[in-house]
Amino acid sequence: MATRKKREINYNLDHSLRAKSEDLLWHLHEYDVDLKSNHIYLMGVDRGYDVTEGLDEPGIEYVIAKRFIKNLNLCMRVNKDKPIVIHMKTCGGFWEEGMAIYDTIKSCPSQVTILNYTHARSMSSLIFQAADKRVMMPHSYFMYHDGTFAVDGTVKQVRSVVRFDSLNTNTMLDIYAKKMQEKGKFKDKPLIALKRFLKAEMDKKEDVFLTAQQAVDLGLADEIF
Repeated sequence: MATRKKREINYNLDHSLRAKSEDLLWHLHEYDVDLKSNHIYLMGVDRGYDVTEGLDEPGIEYVIAKRFIKNLNLCMRVNKDKPIVIHMKTCGGFWEEGMAIYDTIKSCPSQVTILNYTHARSMSSLIFQAADKRVMMPHSYFMYHDGTFAVDGTVKQVRSVVRFDSLNTNTMLDIYAKKMQEKGKFKDKPLIALKRFLKAEMDKKEDVFLTAQQAVDLGLADEIF
């Protein structure tokens, strides 16, 4: 009786992950990444706008952060010696998800440039600081503030969240101030003085808006495109 030949299975995976040229548009629109040029698009995920619900821009949240972390790691693997450009167009969003993106960029060994469209605002103004090169589009603007949060629960739970949020505010001020120490009109000023300046501006205005040029002057951006 003839014996059936055992089918050989190849378990070797192709780790090159090279995108086929005919797939570039698909990767770009479905996954917000162009693996050929090492460009990532950090933008809100379309969610089927309903005019009756308004046209608010979707900010940084779990889906965007998860996709971005995957895309940045893919770019590092596919073109490990090639710079990465991030096209950022987002109004801000959740602290935790934004800081996950910030940490991912800071840990990236490749040269990272962020090109900012429309606004580097709230959480996205912090993400912006993680790049090696921070570029504002001419008519984009910069905005920083304390941020908002909502909480419910017991009195102890609310107090705990408020205390923790004050730590986040200090982290935010540290990030801005350290970049301002590197360049701009306040270069080499003491960190504590820069944090006091930032806090005083927020206390006066709540939302502190800056033009692209003002952001460069303060050291919160490197140049205008």
